Amino acid sequence: MILSIHTPFAERVVAKHDALLLNEGPEEQTARVVAALERIGAVTTFGPTRAGRVVDLAGFGEAPIVYITKDDDYLLLSDVAEALGWPLHKAHAWAQQQHSWAIEDQRNHDEERGDGRLGWECLLGYIDLRLDLSEDDPEAKPDANGQKWSHSGDWLVSQDRLPALLCSSPWGKEFLDNVGDHMGLMFQKVFGDKLKNSPTVHADGTPTGHSAWDMFSSDLTEEEALRKARRGPALDEADGTG
Repeated sequence: MILSIHTPFAERVVAKHDALLLNEGPEEQTARVVAALERIGAVTTFGPTRAGRVVDLAGFGEAPIVYITKDDDYLLLSDVAEALGWPLHKAHAWAQQQHSWAIEDQRNHDEERGDGRLGWECLLGYIDLRLDLSEDDPEAKPDANGQKWSHSGDWLVSQDRLPALLCSSPWGKEFLDNVGDHMGLMFQKVFGDKLKNSPTVHADGTPTGHSAWDMFSSDLTEEEALRKARRGPALDEADGTG
């Protein structure tokens, strides 16, 4: 295998998943990861970053930044999944779905542009490292040997995709509950008079007497709403600790 700027990272990722490797050994899978990263490096300036920078996952955990481009920071999906208590095969399935939608969006953009080029602007949010892994899965149907497992992999996910990731994670409902007040206040801040001038109606079409502004109101201040959005798992509010 030819050494690359991506080789040390690829070796670390493969070593992390050593017990899960499927069909191919460490050397072959390391080469697959390097090739996947080289493909991205051919379309954007892209490289590993020094250890030490971590991202707060809205209070539900932390995960390190592992790669950077000029515009984006990337986290390793398995690091995020571990922090959130999310089985990797489920996080992998989520990333696959997100990437498939991104491919569809990219195709639409390319056709609208109409110059025959294949773009990448929609495809850099989720980077498949092309790992071939298997993970125990109690919910899976047993195979011919009676074992229950699911296919898995690992990805780089850009930091701006974390809200979508958190919504789909085991903490999704609580994350949405936490950020609701802050999102409402931000909508009011950004859209202001447009919301005030947009009356709402009941299902039968009769006016409610309110505007869209009221839909996004909160009893919290902006600072309080931001703290709530970042608080992570809520404690029992009945005890006054939430």
